[in-house]
Amino acid sequence: MKNVKELLAGLLVMLMIVSLGACGSSSKAELPANGEEVYGEGYVLRVGMNCSAAPFGWTQDDDSNDAWPIDGTNQYVCGYDVQVARKICDTYGWKLKIIKTDWDGLIPGVVSGKLDCCISTLGVTEERLKSVDFSDYYWNNGCVIVVRKDSPYVNATSIKDFDGAKITTQIATIWEPLVQQIPNVKAEPCLSGLPELFVAVGSGKVDGIITGLSEAQSACMSNPDLTWVTFGEGKGFDVELSALCAGIPMAKGNTELKEKIDAVIATMDHDTQMEMMTTALNAQPLSNGAGKAEQAEETKSM
Repeated sequence: MKNVKELLAGLLVMLMIVSLGACGSSSKAELPANGEEVYGEGYVLRVGMNCSAAPFGWTQDDDSNDAWPIDGTNQYVCGYDVQVARKICDTYGWKLKIIKTDWDGLIPGVVSGKLDCCISTLGVTEERLKSVDFSDYYWNNGCVIVVRKDSPYVNATSIKDFDGAKITTQIATIWEPLVQQIPNVKAEPCLSGLPELFVAVGSGKVDGIITGLSEAQSACMSNPDLTWVTFGEGKGFDVELSALCAGIPMAKGNTELKEKIDAVIATMDHDTQMEMMTTALNAQPLSNGAGKAEQAEETKSM
């Protein structure tokens, strides 16, 4: 009996050692140590993307215009951000996995390790930099207010002209804190997606929405009753340029991934970015042909 007990005890010890070794291997695979070459050919890059912010990314039912499958769904995402993600993966022979993620889940997804990075036109802010590192900028956007063409605010030249207006924007974005910069603003609850925002201003529920210039151009191409208001220097929102420039967030200290992504972004000069954006604007759904060239030209002047 004693020998049997000793044998069982030995087997248990061996099982524990094997189990611990397996856990160690899994942990290493999920969280590679800094400095290790882990992003070799065939690596699956898990990219968080909102998938509802044309022209950067919108959801569609087929793979037309080089759209990419959304992981775990039968839908696809297309747009400027998808082009960027594909360019990065094509450069290194990586496999691309796009994971649809709500705006307020993008940064937490990177922090938790669920996502390698996010390509969803996120502005680089001091608050976000506390949690993640950012790539170099891959797009420079402007800040505007979208209104109806018959709005009393359509000829505004300063945010002061929106004194007392009903304004909203998208939740968990750099635009959210800007609402309170408008004098006596009647702040409406922030909404989760751009389509909801444009419906709100188009229906007259709000007087205006704060968003990026590219998003405004995209939406107004398919909503002819809408336009956007821009502001001269010193008359617009008080916002850091870095917050208007999109970067790609990734885990803090992941220098290997950052260096690889930055190397691809370095090849995207202004002309390349504009070609990619024009492609996205022309491919987006519900776009009418009239005005596309004009919109693209205005984007080029940013």
